[in-house]
Amino acid sequence: MTGLDFRNLLISSGLTQQEFANEMGVHRTVIGRQYKAKVVDPVWSYALAGYLAMRQARELVSAMATKTR
Repeated sequence: MTGLDFRNLLISSGLTQQEFANEMGVHRTVIGRQYKAKVVDPVWSYALAGYLAMRQARELVSAMATKTR
């Protein structure tokens, strides 16, 4: 994944650089460095994928809990 791909994925997911950095417990410049990378460190690609999967899972659980009430 290129830095531009990473940036666009974050934006299309509704996340800012700062929000994702906060979730990951790092300074926003760590994420900013990935924006500029020719190839994003795979750790950050997997971290983003995992974060988005967990966010979706939370939304699904919340929706299901609301339906069962």
